[in-house]
Amino acid sequence: MSLIYIRLYINKIVVRNVSTGKEVSGTPDTPFATSRLLLGQMIPAMFLLKKLIKKVRKNTWYNFFLSNHHVIIQPMEMNEGGHSQVEFRAYIDLAKSITSSQNVNLCSPRLLPLSDDEIRQILSNNSLFRHNN
Repeated sequence: MSLIYIRLYINKIVVRNVSTGKEVSGTPDTPFATSRLLLGQMIPAMFLLKKLIKKVRKNTWYNFFLSNHHVIIQPMEMNEGGHSQVEFRAYIDLAKSITSSQNVNLCSPRLLPLSDDEIRQILSNNSLFRHNN
């Protein structure tokens, strides 16, 4: 099971596989941010995230059939005034689009990227915002 760390910027996503240290970033063909929301258009963000995940995941037969990741997603911009429950749900849904696991953590509104050690601590302690179904 991989530890995946996703950072959301205005029309940019950065994905790091903490397990391997591999990190990639990309911009969508169609913008996903709107003037009011960091994640205003879900479909372009999902397509980009799936494309980036393929670049950082381990190439094993297991990962070919199952995408069971522990995920932390962190909005890095447009954090002024906090986020609504609807925005939180959009971030969680985006993260769940790349994993069969129900383990998704949301880190917000911290503006600095997390270190690998902080990510491992968050996942081991079930800290920050945790969403399980």
